[in-house]
Amino acid sequence: MSGFTVAALIQGTALRSPNTVAIVAPDGSEQTYADLLTTGRRLGNALLATGLAPGDRIAAWMEDSLEYVQVYVACALAGLVVVPINARLTHHEATHLVSDSGARVLLFTGGLSGHVASLTSVVPDLALVSTVADPQAPTTLSELVASGSDDVQPAPSPDDLYMIGYTSGTTGLPKGAMLTQGSVAALARLNAQSYRLALGSICALTGSMSFVAVVPSHIISHFYVGGTVRILGSWDVASLIDTIERHRITFTYLPSPVLGEFAEKAAADPARLSSLLSVLHSASKASLEKLRAVADVIGGVLIEGLGMTENSGGLVTVTSPSDIRLEPGRPDRLASVGRAVQETLVEVLAPDGKPVPHDGVSVGEIVVSSPALLVGYWNRPEATADALRDGWYFTGDLGSLDAEGYLVISERRVDLIVSGGMNVYPSEVEEVIMRVPGVVSCAVVGLPHERWGQSVVAAVVVDPAVVVTEDQILQMCREYLASYKKPTRVQFLDSMPTTTSLKISRSRVRDSLAT
Repeated sequence: MSGFTVAALIQGTALRSPNTVAIVAPDGSEQTYADLLTTGRRLGNALLATGLAPGDRIAAWMEDSLEYVQVYVACALAGLVVVPINARLTHHEATHLVSDSGARVLLFTGGLSGHVASLTSVVPDLALVSTVADPQAPTTLSELVASGSDDVQPAPSPDDLYMIGYTSGTTGLPKGAMLTQGSVAALARLNAQSYRLALGSICALTGSMSFVAVVPSHIISHFYVGGTVRILGSWDVASLIDTIERHRITFTYLPSPVLGEFAEKAAADPARLSSLLSVLHSASKASLEKLRAVADVIGGVLIEGLGMTENSGGLVTVTSPSDIRLEPGRPDRLASVGRAVQETLVEVLAPDGKPVPHDGVSVGEIVVSSPALLVGYWNRPEATADALRDGWYFTGDLGSLDAEGYLVISERRVDLIVSGGMNVYPSEVEEVIMRVPGVVSCAVVGLPHERWGQSVVAAVVVDPAVVVTEDQILQMCREYLASYKKPTRVQFLDSMPTTTSLKISRSRVRDSLAT
């Protein structure tokens, strides 16, 4: 779509549906599209009036709030670049993102004030804006909005930078994925299709807005359909189901840890979920058993897909309603992440760069072509050249395609274990270990071995109320896995280390087990 930008998307929706509520904050405050446009325009103009220019970076270290959305809208309209910083980061981690991006302004919420003080001691020239009165910040966000003009700025180009989304940093320092006005707008369009969003869709936002993917993939995609986003803030499964019933929610997202509980509570009274048109699970692998339990309650409403920061936070593959049904003689499609979404191509390549057979068995590196892709990594030309080649993004993930185009994820390439010349995919071993009653989570990694190159080691967290032994785990592996895949050691942990996006950090597991 020529000339399609996030700025144009927001302006168009405000023109078509000015009085529709766009955002409802956890405290119940809300803004219509007309009000959101006005607030965003004034905030953007006020930031430009401080001496900033289009293309300058604005770091946002904020808890879930209405103001966070206003910052995204302001940057879109003013041509500024938003750099989201996860609210869970330490000041050391946040300092890297602010310094690496060259952000000139940091907007923050009151709950992060103490961390900001530590950050600014390292980055002293950073201008500060708080959402509440704070002695560190000479002005508040509301004061900036009040001082801003209603002038309409020149329209941004689709190629103009809009976001720098930093990856989770499971290996090395996080890299900043550069996302343009055009790529994020394309993502909103593609996600609206993939999520099956109806016009006026009502979203229960379960993901934290400080996760890079959430605002583009869930909020801006709802702006595309003139929908309403209810920011839940702190929530649990019971309160989510209450919200779905009370507000006639049509779309929500379920993270892996709550799948089992959601299936159990939803099954008690499925009628409470009658308004739902789609429920997304993505971002991290879940057991087929738990996905199937959810599907047994909500059926084809369930969506499984593969998304990534480098695709503006959106999906590159997705399942369809018919994929959720179990059919005799047909693979369970919930074991896959579906097929490529509209306007997107997915291929699986061998090390020599040639496609592997689409037989559902041959494994290679997953590559993606999409209008929502990043244009590169900020100040990382070598990483950009390695990841983007001839219009394809090389994901580093391993997977297989079958003859019908369904993609099954095997592993991150960096996590592949090669023991005695044999490939071991950690997720395959983890899936078996998770069958042991009482196992809550596990991570399988490869550690250096003098003879075999690498040995398979499992880190396991168990339910304190259940006795689980190493022998039980190894016996389960012996029963379901080839001998070379069986862990040579099982280490029980109290909790599993995670990244800021709440995925298990294999690098930290590996480091802890190596000591």
